[in-house]
Amino acid sequence: MKIIKTYKLSEQNLEKDIDQFIRNAKTGEYQYDYKYGMEGLKLIKAYFRMIEEEYKKQNYQIARACYKKMMFLLLQSEYNYFNYEDIVGKLNFEKFLANYFICLIKQCNVEELFMEYLEYLKIKEDYYFESVHETIFANLGGESLAFFVNLVEKKAETIKEEDYAMHDLIYFLIDLAKSKKDKAGIDQLCSKYPQIVDEDEPFEV
Repeated sequence: MKIIKTYKLSEQNLEKDIDQFIRNAKTGEYQYDYKYGMEGLKLIKAYFRMIEEEYKKQNYQIARACYKKMMFLLLQSEYNYFNYEDIVGKLNFEKFLANYFICLIKQCNVEELFMEYLEYLKIKEDYYFESVHETIFANLGGESLAFFVNLVEKKAETIKEEDYAMHDLIYFLIDLAKSKKDKAGIDQLCSKYPQIVDEDEPFEV
């Protein structure tokens, strides 16, 4: 038998409760969390369970806002408010991000979705989550996906080698080619962006 601790909101709603949690985290309330019963991590997991409940109820606006607040807080490598070596690795970010991008697809036009995608790229830095591209490929319709790809291609033309956060624009196009089993397309992208993609990097098709 397991004893499961239940959490209740202390603010008016989930989003405001998360806002208060983030303020507390930024003032150092959960520093060295692993030394003090991991209460911060337990709260984080409880929040994600609550957000998923909103997502399952198709309350996409609430789920979208709350997923973004929590994930963007935890993805910031510049600030480690909980002092775990890799707090992201302790959570199911692949699922969270898939749900988050479905919320975006349900609520945004293609240009808005693209801007949200760029914001995600800037915050995630060194992390790579397959579910993001897979979710976009699976849930955007034909013309919408074609428009999104066009926006990615245009932005990719402007990135420089030192724009590390934006390198995933190239990998978005590679992942799309992989999903189509387009070996020639992958080779073309590797040749076009040699400063970003290693031509010897193995890509399974």
